[in-house]
Amino acid sequence: MKKKSVNNISAEVLAAFLEGNATAQESKEILGALAEDAELREMLHISQSVDVELGLIPQDCEFIPMTALVATCNEDNYCCLECEKFILSKLNIEFDEEQLYQNTIKNGWQKANGTALHNVGRHLENKGLLVTRQYNASIEDIATALKDDESVIVAVDGGELLGNRADEIIEDFVIGQIPDHTVVVLSLNTSDDTITIYDPNSSNAEDTYPIEQFKDAWDDSKNYLVTITTDSTKTYTPKPIDVSDVVLGAEFDDLREAIAENAHEVWAMERQAQGWTYGPQRDDAQKQTPCMVPYSQLPDSEKTFDRDMAMNTIKLLKKLGYDLVKRT
Repeated sequence: MKKKSVNNISAEVLAAFLEGNATAQESKEILGALAEDAELREMLHISQSVDVELGLIPQDCEFIPMTALVATCNEDNYCCLECEKFILSKLNIEFDEEQLYQNTIKNGWQKANGTALHNVGRHLENKGLLVTRQYNASIEDIATALKDDESVIVAVDGGELLGNRADEIIEDFVIGQIPDHTVVVLSLNTSDDTITIYDPNSSNAEDTYPIEQFKDAWDDSKNYLVTITTDSTKTYTPKPIDVSDVVLGAEFDDLREAIAENAHEVWAMERQAQGWTYGPQRDDAQKQTPCMVPYSQLPDSEKTFDRDMAMNTIKLLKKLGYDLVKRT
């Protein structure tokens, strides 16, 4: 007798599905079960994670969807702009709606199919507000921002909030996680584990969801968080994209060195144009610096700085989903 798994699906069928060898009928049954069974979804996530760790599923790193387009709001795909207008109104900041539409097209923030994640908040920057962006944020980060009276925009899979959750769960497994919408977080209630948002797609002024459901939708953007404040005295805390999971082979060493040396050349040319010259000690008044020498003459500490910058740049490209191809 076949060993049974959750939802009466055999372990053998699950294994075949994960290996891509399940029949059409078996795949249909599993996808249907995924929409209903959280235990099965967790089992498949764990199995896929193990396969990645064992090298059975090739994966360089977990990609960041920086260029994903948030668009699910009216026929013009302006959900991001609607969120920013909501915040401007909330802060009693006057704006010309037509001018905002013109700016978003003129500056390339809005494409035909939506707004890229890295452009969320550009109109708010133009109004002099302080905007910070980060990936892999947490519910605690949202709570802290709200406690500090900051406005919060997050990118989500809109269908997982207002659409058919069963269909969206299947989409995540078959197609992948797709952040396609932005919402404004209004409040967080930890006593009953709910979160309240403004959603441009909703006919309600506010919508409240269980935090677990919200987080499922938010996870699709790698927990992309944009915070906005009018407080110019707020302490700046840098939150660069984590590239620690990107592993580069020795074949990138020459590229790293070329980028590092060229970065120094660009820096030196700009300094020279500003009137800086060589000096044994840095002297801002005299515009002298010991680093005004060819890259080959730099001390190891300075070379290390340039090399780290170069390597992190290469890693960031891969983290954002770009491939580097060397022409021969």
